[in-house]
Amino acid sequence: MHPLQGISARYAIFIASILLGAMGLVLALAGYFVFAGTNELRQELTASFSSVQDTYDVQALRASSGYLGDRLFDPLYNLDLTALEEEIARIDAWLSPRSVLILDAAGRVITDGSADNPDHGRRYGIPGELVPGQALIQDGAAGRLVYFTIGHGQEIAGYARVLLSDARHLSLLAALRTEVEDAWRGFVDRFVAIAFVSLLVTILVSLAIGLRLSVSLSRPLRDMSRVVEQYAAGNLAQKLPERSQDELGRLARSLNQMASEHERARDQLLRLANYDELTGLPNRHLFYDRLRRAIGRARRARRQVALFFLDLDRFKAINDTLGHDVGDDLLRRVAGRLRQVIRAEDTLARMGGDEFTLIVEGVCDEFALQTIAQKMIGALAPPFAIGERPFHISVSVGIAIYPRDADALDTLLKHADTAMYAAKGQGPGSSRFFTLELQQLVHERLELEQAMRRAIDRQEFELHYQPEVRADDGRLVAVEALLRWRDGDSLRPPSSFIGALEESGLIAQLTPWVLREAGMALRDLQRQGLTDLRMCVNLSARQFQQPDLPDLIEQVLAGCDLQPERFELEITESTLLDDTLSQSNASRLAERGVRLAIDDFGTGYSSLTYLKRFDVDVLKIDGSFVRDMLEDQEDAQIVAAVLALAVGLGIESVAERVESPAQMERLSALGCDLIQGYLVCRPLGLQDLADWARQYAPGQPLAVRGSDPG
Repeated sequence: MHPLQGISARYAIFIASILLGAMGLVLALAGYFVFAGTNELRQELTASFSSVQDTYDVQALRASSGYLGDRLFDPLYNLDLTALEEEIARIDAWLSPRSVLILDAAGRVITDGSADNPDHGRRYGIPGELVPGQALIQDGAAGRLVYFTIGHGQEIAGYARVLLSDARHLSLLAALRTEVEDAWRGFVDRFVAIAFVSLLVTILVSLAIGLRLSVSLSRPLRDMSRVVEQYAAGNLAQKLPERSQDELGRLARSLNQMASEHERARDQLLRLANYDELTGLPNRHLFYDRLRRAIGRARRARRQVALFFLDLDRFKAINDTLGHDVGDDLLRRVAGRLRQVIRAEDTLARMGGDEFTLIVEGVCDEFALQTIAQKMIGALAPPFAIGERPFHISVSVGIAIYPRDADALDTLLKHADTAMYAAKGQGPGSSRFFTLELQQLVHERLELEQAMRRAIDRQEFELHYQPEVRADDGRLVAVEALLRWRDGDSLRPPSSFIGALEESGLIAQLTPWVLREAGMALRDLQRQGLTDLRMCVNLSARQFQQPDLPDLIEQVLAGCDLQPERFELEITESTLLDDTLSQSNASRLAERGVRLAIDDFGTGYSSLTYLKRFDVDVLKIDGSFVRDMLEDQEDAQIVAAVLALAVGLGIESVAERVESPAQMERLSALGCDLIQGYLVCRPLGLQDLADWARQYAPGQPLAVRGSDPG
């Protein structure tokens, strides 16, 4: 109820007649000061908000540019236009710019995010005052122009040029002015009404009205001015009291809502800049910051910091075969399991892809660190149920310790990465501490990889061939193609480079050449009268998982005019296990009539189901069992069991590394079909093999010089 409604007209006239003179003076003075002060506060509020909005926009642009510069670094460095266009789409969603141009290090346009990219190659001048990690903001007639570098640290891969419109800023100011002007007009109307009514009431009523004006108008405006100053200082937690439902109350609510939205946007930007969006773990940026702080604390306290580098085993095969959705789901679950086995004070971060890091402070005993590594390895041991099938995945862990292994952040990370790769060499689910000897091995491995790359370019690799003959009558049935490296005048032992070829992925580059060479060799042998031979080609798991393998073999068969049953592929047991692409290739090749042999049977994760499921044609008994079968009863039993299995399933059997007539007689008695080894012949070049075959008489093996055994 309005306070004036209870005052009667007579009482109002009586009071007015006594106090009219004094009330007029008081009201005139009070009205002047209230009116003048309120008008001044209105102008200050508008100016303060404009300044705050401009300051916040600049701060937001600087924070955004630093984050976006790091985020754009990998896509620009790899020149992945699709990834760049996706990043530009995110920038459009965050900043609503007029245009976004990604420039290379010379200032030429790489992409503007559009499909036609009309400005591609156009050169823009890069401001000389632009420095890495900081945004350069220029105001012009077309809007606000923002430049920032794309890179990490002092490494610059390119630049971003973002043109922002000032329409949003002007719209906010216009909205604020409208609210303030509405409040001002309401205030003026109320002031005039109060002044008119006050002529009829007493000085006490006039003072009460003045107090009401002060409470309802001046104080909210002063509160607004004070809170806006807090906003300018970056304190968005301050909120205006919403005392009324009038224009000032609505303005206060609008300012509170605006501050809350800015605060949420700032928190979201900070989270995007410091946390991995997929797993919720700290990202590379936050990891570097925390590791830098941990090293600083350890240096002051003379303590140690352990850095773990984790890489998932065989994740790429799952991701490539089943799609990124399954891979992303698997990464989220891996992160969840790893979080459960580490301490709350430790930092688990995702570096990107399937790589994770863990920072552990206050633990210096190697046994304790090894226990932590085993907990993480054990956490991933149970299968992951995704969709309708289980997935088995393991992790390789490398460990480096500050300051024992390195006293610089980048060096410590490099050494942990080196230890991780050494752990991978030990087999899935292994861990390894960094050592100086390990660093030397890695250096030698890098030199070997470079030498192998040169050997591929110089065509230094060649194929040698080792015969396979029947165990009962010695008849020549097949030859196996074996990869050799002619380094100058000598042949390198296969054991010195085959493993490195597979781990580095270079073996995949040799697949088309190996298949063509083997096909042409079989064609040449057939033309020389060896028409009943078949060619056996040994393929690694990485080679057998190549999507185009069936097409490559089809091209070789057609180009060399060979029958599919004359071509046999040898793979290890583990190649078919839990790998959809390998299983698909095996089925496709079997449909085309290409033979499939399981090499080194009995040494891997033997599974009898795939022998029937994938139409396996041949079992090759590993030479380690054949070598000691005459002296070692356990090896003899394994050989006998494998041969019995092959006979029962109707699968052809081959024994490797047969070196004595006694071994051959024993294998023949056990039902072995074919033998291969020094007893028959060493691996030979193609022409030497042809010469040997013409001289070979079944039952009378010839001692012929050849290369080292495969």
